[in-house]
Amino acid sequence: MRYTRRSVVNLTPAEPGWDLELSRPGVEAVLCPVIGWAVVVVDTTAEGLAETAIEPAFVYDGAVFTPAEFANTIGELEYQLIEPED
Repeated sequence: MRYTRRSVVNLTPAEPGWDLELSRPGVEAVLCPVIGWAVVVVDTTAEGLAETAIEPAFVYDGAVFTPAEFANTIGELEYQLIEPED
């Protein structure tokens, strides 16, 4: 299988209660529920090796995104993860 940047290669559900506060320039901050943890391809080599990172998968406006995918699709963002309260 050939990997491409920003591809999700694995996904596991998140424990209930995780949120992501999403900030974009000129737009009011939004609180988005985190539904999972995604292994995302950060970069690839000519030999077919993939560098990966774990990113939150969150719901924004009815669609599921990772921060890398959101930034590529919608635009610049800053985010902060909010852990579940005990």
